[in-house]
Amino acid sequence: MKIISKTGEGKKGIFDWISMILLAVAVIFTSYVMIMNVRGKPVSVFGYSILKVMTGSMEPTLGTGEYIIVKKTPVSDLEVGDIITFYTEDPEIRGLLVTHRILAINPDGTMVSKGDANPVEDYVAVAPDKILGRFACKARFFGMIGAFADKRKLIMVLVIIPITAMALYEMRTLAKLWKKLEEENKEQEEVSKTSELDRQAEIERIKAEAIAEFIKNREGKENGEGEEGQEEQGSTEE
Repeated sequence: MKIISKTGEGKKGIFDWISMILLAVAVIFTSYVMIMNVRGKPVSVFGYSILKVMTGSMEPTLGTGEYIIVKKTPVSDLEVGDIITFYTEDPEIRGLLVTHRILAINPDGTMVSKGDANPVEDYVAVAPDKILGRFACKARFFGMIGAFADKRKLIMVLVIIPITAMALYEMRTLAKLWKKLEEENKEQEEVSKTSELDRQAEIERIKAEAIAEFIKNREGKENGEGEEGQEEQGSTEE
């Protein structure tokens, strides 16, 4: 009979809990990024920022509505041609995040920037302390989720994702339960086979004992008859 290790079950349980926690963290983080970007604010984690491109000034390199990842980079490492994200000091949009390409670096450390789709360079130079970081790559996952930027759709996503995660977890649990039932059925079949073999062995043992007893009794009877014949023969001779 197979013995299931409690230690193995404990490890599986811990792994399931860790998976659920990581999934919950991923859902919460995704939701947080979406909500913050709807408000026009970036989300920064471990030196990387996730933000949404709000205009087409960098097309076709970066399209409107795309999500990008910006890496915090020392100003001394920035070069002409890099795409940077910065808080603009243009009076018309002061304080907003802008993602443009560096055209030149001035002697005082400020930078001349320009959107790839814009006909002229930016009106105000970029101060080093206003730079958020350098463009690293596109965040396509958030771009797909971004299709639900509408508040009602976003709420729907925030409901659907946890429900889907719970459904997947339940399916996984049911699969494990089904596997366990199959193992128990196999164990019962093995036990039944073992019991049947034991029963057959017991029957054979009883048969063998009966045959042995029969042979023994028969031999004893034949021996007894032989002794009587000899006694009778002895009496006749006398």
